[in-house]
Amino acid sequence: MKFQRRAINWALSSAMLLSSVSPLPAVATTTALSPGGGAPLPQQPRAAGQQLLQGADALRQGRALLKRGKTDQALPLLETALKSAKDSGAPRPQAAAFDALGDLYALLGLYPVALKHYESAHENFAAADQKEGVLKKAAGLSGNKFNADLMLAKIAETHYRLGNIAESGSVYQRIQVEKPDTGAAATAKRGFGVFNSVKNIASGTPSASTVTEGVGVVGKIQEAVALYHQVIIYTNQELGLGRIDFYNKNLDGAKKHFDNALLVAGGNNPLIANLGQTRRFRVAARTSLGDVALRQGKFKDAAKFYTDALNGAKGDKRLDLQWPAQRGTGKARLLAAASERDAPKKLKAMNEALVSYREALATIETLRQGSLRADDSRTTFLASTKDVFDEASGALAEMALLSAPAGAATLDGPALAYAAEAFRIVEQGRARSLLDLLSESRAEITEGVPAELLKRKQGNLEQQQEIAQQLSGVSLTGETPQESLDKLEEKLETLAAEYDSIENQIRAASPRYAALTALQPLTVEAVQQQVLDDQTVLLEYSLGNENSYLWAVTNKGLSLLKLPARQAIVEQAAALRDQIVPQSLRRSIVELASSPVRGLSDERGLGVSSNAAAGGANAGAFVAASHALHQTVLAPAGALVKDKRLLIVADGALNYIPFEALVTAAGGTNYAALPYLVTTNEIAYAPSASVVAAIRQQSGGNAAATANARGLLVVADPVFDNADPRAKTAATAATAGGTPAARPVESAIADVAAGGGAAGAAEAGKVRLARLNGTRAEAQQIGQLARTAGLSPDIWLDFDANEANVKTRDIGKYRVLHVATHGLLNSERPQFTGVVLSLVGNREGDGFLRTDEIFNLKLGSPLVMLSACETGLGKEKRGEGVIGLTRAFMYAGAPTVGVSLWSVADRSTADLMTDFYKRLLAKQPASNASAAMRAARLNMIAGKKYSEPFYWAPFVLVGDWR
Repeated sequence: MKFQRRAINWALSSAMLLSSVSPLPAVATTTALSPGGGAPLPQQPRAAGQQLLQGADALRQGRALLKRGKTDQALPLLETALKSAKDSGAPRPQAAAFDALGDLYALLGLYPVALKHYESAHENFAAADQKEGVLKKAAGLSGNKFNADLMLAKIAETHYRLGNIAESGSVYQRIQVEKPDTGAAATAKRGFGVFNSVKNIASGTPSASTVTEGVGVVGKIQEAVALYHQVIIYTNQELGLGRIDFYNKNLDGAKKHFDNALLVAGGNNPLIANLGQTRRFRVAARTSLGDVALRQGKFKDAAKFYTDALNGAKGDKRLDLQWPAQRGTGKARLLAAASERDAPKKLKAMNEALVSYREALATIETLRQGSLRADDSRTTFLASTKDVFDEASGALAEMALLSAPAGAATLDGPALAYAAEAFRIVEQGRARSLLDLLSESRAEITEGVPAELLKRKQGNLEQQQEIAQQLSGVSLTGETPQESLDKLEEKLETLAAEYDSIENQIRAASPRYAALTALQPLTVEAVQQQVLDDQTVLLEYSLGNENSYLWAVTNKGLSLLKLPARQAIVEQAAALRDQIVPQSLRRSIVELASSPVRGLSDERGLGVSSNAAAGGANAGAFVAASHALHQTVLAPAGALVKDKRLLIVADGALNYIPFEALVTAAGGTNYAALPYLVTTNEIAYAPSASVVAAIRQQSGGNAAATANARGLLVVADPVFDNADPRAKTAATAATAGGTPAARPVESAIADVAAGGGAAGAAEAGKVRLARLNGTRAEAQQIGQLARTAGLSPDIWLDFDANEANVKTRDIGKYRVLHVATHGLLNSERPQFTGVVLSLVGNREGDGFLRTDEIFNLKLGSPLVMLSACETGLGKEKRGEGVIGLTRAFMYAGAPTVGVSLWSVADRSTADLMTDFYKRLLAKQPASNASAAMRAARLNMIAGKKYSEPFYWAPFVLVGDWR
């Protein structure tokens, strides 16, 4: 039987090798693929073959664009590839196109739509497998079987992301794969060592002897590929099932699955032991076994698993595999220290744990962004990089509190050192969170980056993607690689090193890019010197699973305060938002668009009751919720804040709370007479303290241009819908951007409107936005104020309020950029945060100016005001919706960004904005944006008509308040 199998391999590889060394290069590029996805069919009709080739080219281009996050450009290419494949009737090309479309919808966060495409891909790969030649299947070299199983793994992973844990487990169970034999005996039988022959053949001109030798070599490559694929599917299945058992607290079951994965990926077979996926699975299995032991309270066992995983990762020189093991070691030591009652011994044990956490943080900081490996670790390990920052900063905070004298107002000595290090790690975590956001959304930062370096970077990533597909992904042709797996892995390593070099060159050529992607978090001392003044206190929050912490920093000292766990704060924040904008009174931006009741046209996405504006309305419930949150998150620092300016660096749900609306004393029922925090304190916000220093440095170079800027730009009242009467006057009423299901704006709107259950609406393309009639009057009023102040206003309305104008016209000359339209702050999928411009009549772009596109705008140093944002509060992350949007405008040049935390009423907003600009643009006395906004708020409260926080509190100013 073994002899027969070798004979089969010889025959198969002979045909493949003869094809690969053919002196007629046209054969390799013009031969059509067989419907079964295997060997070429030279006699297929030319038209059908040409169609398949065009489809394959479209698929290749679409995949490359998808890797860069260009979903709108990738979609038509992938749909073209699918149509060509369907017309040919070939199941394998159809499967590859369905798979790529599934990846596209997964990138958009439309997981139910992605599932449908992955299921179709699985069905077609299974059909191709059924048609595949008997000899090839007998040899165990069926690429279609591997790809069909790979689709099941993707389907299971997508269910897991959706929270469908039981469904995920069921799909993993559908994978039918034998446990691979990767022992030393199997190595000998498979004849390892022939890869040297491959190198010899590849380096010389084929001859009769090299062809004879090569026939066997290619057969061995096929066997290696088959074994590698079998290992990938089996370990994927075992790790997936283990993760599900771990989630369900079935630790024995989880351990069994992780043991199985480790046994197969254990490294005894030199054919595959050093390949990327095998190494990753091996380290992941050991790390996961450590996580299981940790949860079981077996700290010594956990430490051993983590140590083995770390040694393996170091031996493989894989930084992306080291940090989970380093974090696990630190976690094990930290939990062991928790049982120590003696304070000095406890501190010593915690210090030992911190050694591992510091190593993990150092590893994470050296990891490149945007590489293929960054994607790998997200679904392999049970921990995330965020856990490292949270656990390390939390441990240091506890150590600071343990070391501090009882009742100390400010810290010094060891307590100060611990608290300062914890603060720096929190700042570091915020910078990393932004980088993860950019990586997840495939944001391509081009502004300020040399075009030649961008081209090299994109080409490098495309080459990495192609090799990764050959090694372990869906192949376009199903042909066995013509190079050994270790050679391909070596190329991938070389490309990864080149990518690092290109990134370093980009940072050297663009200080702005370096400031974003390699932002060095400030120390407490640097914040005190570069950010704060005598009148400003920094309040920086970090919400944790067990405890939360608040760093209160003045220019002279640091205090650290322990707060309740994240969940308690989230619940209080949600209760306050419900009082400011009650659920029962809300109208979604979609409901308003279809409502026949035109009386709702006064609201930008939210309806309020008819008596909501009565100044004497009973505020009892609001006061209770607001004061409760005040007591939790601000009162502990009460002695420090007094009448100071507060610089708030929030976390999680606190990013969506206007601190101005916190009530400082219990009691009171009249909205106009409540003791709001805004009455005693000026308040500004920032994504992090380090960002304030960075934007000051950035805007400093533009100070002269900003001082001389005399322009103001207002973008307002875009056309959202073909049903809008204005659409009839357009040269074309077509909406750009591809099919509705793949347009990010559809997904983002539906997320906000339906609280995240958006896929159905988005797929159907039935989502409509309400027109914001009041923004037109707002724009005209602001324009008149600008003219009075001696500025030259430009007002873009209707179809002029479009994406192309914002991207291509000179907007660097303005002192103020005011955008009055729907903004979408998506906390669940922050890559779909952005500003909605005209969706009708576009010649280019889809009308949705997303965060990644805002990064590439060319602003001067204007104040940017976004006056109609709608917040989608899904599963809280770190407030990336607000952080991503404001940080994007800051990168583009804006030192300060005003953003609203919920959609607000047109008339009251027009009044507030008019008063704000009247104060901001007044020649005497000079007023900064923060002071002008505070004065306008106080004036609105005193006026009683709009004294409820709903009207005056949604706007927060993020960035430099000066």
